[in-house]
Amino acid sequence: KTALATFTHTMAFAAFTAGGFMVGVSGYLLAKKRHEEVLKPTLKLGLVTVLISFLLVGLTGDWSARVMTEQQPMKMAAAEALYNTESGAPFSLFTVGTLDGSRSVFQIGVPKFLSFMSTGNVNGTVEGINDLQAKYVEQYGPGNYKPNIPMAYWGFRLMIGFGAIAALFALLTLWNLRRKNEIPNKKWFAPAMIWMPFLPLLANSFGWIFTETARQPWTVFGLAKTADGVSPQVGVGALWITLIGYVALYGVLAAIEVKIMLRAIKLGPDEHVAYTEPAEVGGSSDKPLAMSY
Repeated sequence: KTALATFTHTMAFAAFTAGGFMVGVSGYLLAKKRHEEVLKPTLKLGLVTVLISFLLVGLTGDWSARVMTEQQPMKMAAAEALYNTESGAPFSLFTVGTLDGSRSVFQIGVPKFLSFMSTGNVNGTVEGINDLQAKYVEQYGPGNYKPNIPMAYWGFRLMIGFGAIAALFALLTLWNLRRKNEIPNKKWFAPAMIWMPFLPLLANSFGWIFTETARQPWTVFGLAKTADGVSPQVGVGALWITLIGYVALYGVLAAIEVKIMLRAIKLGPDEHVAYTEPAEVGGSSDKPLAMSY
């Protein structure tokens, strides 16, 4: 169940990112009045891909949230800054907590929506951070079982926020295309298209940041802590060398890839595609067509 929920959510997000890239490249060139005949269909395809995949991201995300609540309740509690167990818990739109991370001071939320998202029942019970901390101390022994609450809370919201902005841009652009059969003649269009490839990517990134930080202090929940995964045979120097090496390698590869992609984007599609008559390659236009393998 866990693998299927996370796999479908990841694949939906991958399609969302690909659609955003298509929209960004097509829209950028169209805003410059280039290759309109070729790029209008690709823009429409990208917009439809963004909207459909955004819907799938939401559906698979809802499924993943219920699995997460069942298997890693502290992660969901941290994502919502829910400090105490509640039935009919609200979904937080904005929360201010105390510096020691023990309770919320101010909150704006959607009533009962967190319970529905987590359990499928508007009056369902969602465990809070403080209650889970006490439960885990009793179950696993002394320790701090809370992740970084602000990072989890804002990572979750930035993931949703960047994705929603991309979907909104896509919806406005597609609506204008269907209504007027032309790209929006607005000042926001060109900047929006430049940002379109990055918005899904940012949403993806903050989603992964949330996923990997909100599970702390566990490597495998309930079985192995992150602190236990450190090898005593590997020194700090080796860790630094490995980290710097990976960052440098992937940084160089990223720079090369971005340079190649930008060059291809600026060139745009070929203005004219060469067409060779069949007779010129040894065939005859008089011969009937035949299937061949």
